[in-house]
Amino acid sequence: MEEKDEIIISPKIILEVLKKNLVFIIITVLLFSLGAFFVTNFLVKKHYTSTISLYVETVELQDSPNSAVYSLNMQNYALKLVNTYIRMLDTNTFYTKLSNELNDKYTPTELSKMISFKSDETTEVFDVKVVSESPTEAKKIADTIAEVAPETISNLKSNAKLKVCDEAQLPTKHSSPSVSRNVIIAFAIALLLSLAVSFTRYFLDKKIKYDDEMTTILDIPVLAAIPSFDSYINQKGKNGGAKDNGKE
Repeated sequence: MEEKDEIIISPKIILEVLKKNLVFIIITVLLFSLGAFFVTNFLVKKHYTSTISLYVETVELQDSPNSAVYSLNMQNYALKLVNTYIRMLDTNTFYTKLSNELNDKYTPTELSKMISFKSDETTEVFDVKVVSESPTEAKKIADTIAEVAPETISNLKSNAKLKVCDEAQLPTKHSSPSVSRNVIIAFAIALLLSLAVSFTRYFLDKKIKYDDEMTTILDIPVLAAIPSFDSYINQKGKNGGAKDNGKE
C-alpha cells in the first residue's frame, strides 16, 4: 500500500480551513491593524511639508518684428532653463548659502535631505518642497528659499529671472506617515500571514479528517463511524428543549 503525499486543495478543504481558523484570522488581522494604527499615531515621528512654486520668467521684446515667434522661442527657452535652474539650486553652494541665511541652524547636508525639487516639464514652473518635523520650520525654510533662490541664479542669464508664483503655506497636518496606508498594509500582511499559517497547519496535520479520506488513502470501505458525542449531546439538548416548549 503506497502512501499518497500529494496535496489536494478543493473548495471543501478551503472552506473547512477558513471555518476552523476564522477566529484566529480575525484576531491576527485586528492585532496587526490596531498595532499599525497605534505605532503610526503615537510612536513614528510626523513630518510636515511646505511647498513653494517658482516661475522662470524671460524678458520679451514687444517691439520685435516677429514678436509672436520671439515669445514662443522665449517660452521654449524657459522650459529648458527649468532643469538648469533646478540643477543649480540642488548644489552644495546653494545649500551653504541657505544655511547661512538660517543662521547655521541646519548644515548643508541636512538641508539637502529636507529639500526636493519637482518639475512637470510642460511649464516654466517648478515646485520646491521642504519636509521637516516642525510645520513652522518647514515654512521658514521655504520662505528663505524664496529669498535666496532668485539671487543664486540671477547671474546665469541677463534675460531670465526667477519669481515666486505661489508662496509657502504653514502645514496644518502632517504629510507623513500615512495612517490609512499603514493600516491597509498591516491588514494585508496579517491576512496573508494568518491564511498561510492556517493552511500550513492544516496540511501538516496527518490525522484523517473525513470518511472519504479514509477511503481514498487506505482504499477500503468505511463500515461504521463513531459520531462526535459533544455534537450529539448538544443536538439532543436542543431537541429536548423544543419538546418541552411544545408541551408548555
